[in-house]
Amino acid sequence: MAEIATRIEKMASQGCEQLSLLRYRLSPADVFKSVGPKLVPFFKTFCVYFVAWQPESSKPTVFAAIIKILPILCLCGFVMLQGISMQKDHDYSRRILIGLIFSAIGDICLVWKYQLFIHGMAAFAIAHLAYMRAFGFQPLKPLTGMICLFIMLPTYHLYFPNLNGMLAIAVPLYIVIIGIMVWRAISGLQAQLLSDDGLWRWTKLCACLGALSFGISDTVIGFNMFYFPVPYSRFIVMTTYYAGQLGIALSTFSLDDENNLRMKSNIKQE
Repeated sequence: MAEIATRIEKMASQGCEQLSLLRYRLSPADVFKSVGPKLVPFFKTFCVYFVAWQPESSKPTVFAAIIKILPILCLCGFVMLQGISMQKDHDYSRRILIGLIFSAIGDICLVWKYQLFIHGMAAFAIAHLAYMRAFGFQPLKPLTGMICLFIMLPTYHLYFPNLNGMLAIAVPLYIVIIGIMVWRAISGLQAQLLSDDGLWRWTKLCACLGALSFGISDTVIGFNMFYFPVPYSRFIVMTTYYAGQLGIALSTFSLDDENNLRMKSNIKQE
């Protein structure tokens, strides 16, 4: 009887905790107050990139490469501020950081696109694998995966006539990798929406929107290079790319910070 009473008490305690969290959900204003100052360097370097608007593939320079990767390096700093270690608690942030680092390497390679395009694609593929590993494979949601691949794979048919040599192998492989990455991000959001506790974790939404934006960016690159010239392609690619990386980086907002904000919100409301 004592054991049953203990279990009932524990379940009641968990229920009260969930109700408390539901009552004091974070508002966007609360989150912005916490992460906003940490993102100031990103937004500044984002603006610098578009104001400077250095020529890249047509006239690549080291300065153009530095300007291009500065926003990503700022996001690396943001992720590190959330906490980084080799402990299991920081697996997610560590994998996102690895993805950002390889993205920066890919950015540098694509400044010299005509010489290092394959290298850049390989770096971004590793970044997507890191993001994929961070998002995880539970729950699997196979139907979502089939839909993602069904949407993305037909682009290979459009690109194929203009793919030669290594690109004929690398491009479809890359499409599959980014398709899986997007699938895992969407699945994470789906699982959160359908969770029994009903708690909203906005970080899953950030990861999902970030992955989708990244996918759009890469799709525009593919169309522009292998199918037809896309008007204002570089502007579209870079805005969706930086937005995607921002969303993915924001998904590392730590649970400890979230709980602290909830407690502050709780105190203010009481």
